[in-house]
Amino acid sequence: MKNDREEKKKKFTQPKKSKAGLYSLVGIVVVAVILGSYFLLGNSKSSASANALADTGQKVNYSSDAQLEQTVVPSKVENGKEVVTLLSTVKEKKFIKTDYKANGKTVPLTAFVQPDGKVMVAVSYCEPCKGDSFHISGNQIICNTCGTVWDLQTLKGVSGGCQAYPPQSLTYTLNGDNLEIPQTVLDTWEPRV
Repeated sequence: MKNDREEKKKKFTQPKKSKAGLYSLVGIVVVAVILGSYFLLGNSKSSASANALADTGQKVNYSSDAQLEQTVVPSKVENGKEVVTLLSTVKEKKFIKTDYKANGKTVPLTAFVQPDGKVMVAVSYCEPCKGDSFHISGNQIICNTCGTVWDLQTLKGVSGGCQAYPPQSLTYTLNGDNLEIPQTVLDTWEPRV
């Protein structure tokens, strides 16, 4: 019992251990996580061009005086890949629309030449208003249903009600002249809202 009393006495008479070391360590870890996130995620120049493999080799400056409408082209499925269109067709038309139709699913697709000359392939769909057709005016892409405007290079919203839902860019492969997307990607695609 005497031993028990001495231990209790030590608890109250001995100086408490400082937790400064623990707080310092936690603070360093938090700062490291924040800096790491910034450099890995925030500082990367995220551009919709990240998914663009094909390059036309020349920059494009679309006229703001005229509207460039989507040219409807056929697509086909070959060897488990959706052939969205041909690179040569996108170079010629600048802005195409097609539909993936397979396995009971239809996904509207578009491909266009961005101002930097790279080819973007995306889902041709503005989820909130359910619009599936667009036009280009200047270096902007505009929904024909709601009029929402996005920057053609970055797909960042400029104005309108659906700014957070630009045409969703898709990663594709360039196989010869074919712009291809795996069927599994399109079969599992769902609207964001």
